[in-house]
Amino acid sequence: MRLVICLILAFVLAGCTSRAFYEGLREENTRRQYEPGRDIVRDPPPPSYDAYEKERQRLKEEPRK
Repeated sequence: MRLVICLILAFVLAGCTSRAFYEGLREENTRRQYEPGRDIVRDPPPPSYDAYEKERQRLKEEPRK
């Protein structure tokens, strides 16, 4: 019975450790990505839905050539 409890505890701890390790890597990568001096080309953020809707309405109302 103790062996089963120890195995379950080991699996739970291993799961928590691997998740924490993964989260730590992800946060470190995110932090490094935005460091000053990095020459990574980033796409501009997508326009908001309101900006998209305004542009759509403008194009709809614009006389066609």
